[in-house]
Amino acid sequence: MDLITSNSMHTMKLGMDGLLARQQAVSSNIANVMTPGYKRQEVSFEGQLYEMIEDQKNKEYVKGLNSIKYNPQSISEVSPQRLTKEGYNILTPQQKAYLNSNSFAEFQPQILEDNFNGGSPDGNNVELEKEMMDLSKTGTQYTLLSNLERREYEKVSNAIRGGQ
Repeated sequence: MDLITSNSMHTMKLGMDGLLARQQAVSSNIANVMTPGYKRQEVSFEGQLYEMIEDQKNKEYVKGLNSIKYNPQSISEVSPQRLTKEGYNILTPQQKAYLNSNSFAEFQPQILEDNFNGGSPDGNNVELEKEMMDLSKTGTQYTLLSNLERREYEKVSNAIRGGQ
């Protein structure tokens, strides 16, 4: 994987996408705090993102195990029997496709409706104080990720300039 499309860059981008979806849901909750029957929305993405990161780690590990370190002098020296004897696995086309697939492309934050009725007679379950705290927390997390992403791009920029 090259420097610009590293796993950490993908992870930060998807984390920021998830936080943006959460911010939109919290903003919608705040806007509808007085709407009768409105059910607050929550956004869940951390578990999915964690699973994708673990899947990518597993793929990189398997790719490392199956990389061919042997440099034959001629193509005739490479045979499945020789590779298997030397401890390399021959991958099926399906396994190769899986290892080359992009786990991050399947990311989709889940928007969930909170069906808990907070005791309001009109059926609205939005608590303004909680939403304001969630808004602040989400904003802080987004700022943190954007600062980390900026630092990653600064590294790339420094490398392009030759470390100057």
